[in-house]
Amino acid sequence: MDENSGDPRDVPDLIELHALQDATAWDAADRRLGKVGQVYVDGAGHPQWVSIPLGLFGTREHVVPLHGARLGEGEYAQDLHVSFAFDDIKHAPDVDHRTQLSPEDEARLLEHYGL
Repeated sequence: MDENSGDPRDVPDLIELHALQDATAWDAADRRLGKVGQVYVDGAGHPQWVSIPLGLFGTREHVVPLHGARLGEGEYAQDLHVSFAFDDIKHAPDVDHRTQLSPEDEARLLEHYGL
């Protein structure tokens, strides 16, 4: 992450990694997005990004930064409230969903989300 991406304390910490993997994601307007797909961590193992399946039958995953996100109690698991609108998430650049984001993917995503 670059210096403009925010304070790492704005991101749920490593203790909550398991909760992120089971979480239901909600956008900034509390619109239900769906279950979190993949959690991407930085070099220190701290969660920085998540993927959320959207679209017809959830076939296309969109990567969302955890900058400004918060976890809360949900009906069955944790709820992850991200700080971005559905349209911003929907129009995020496509990335290859590997176990980690490439520096190029991360740069494009940071630019898209204005971080």
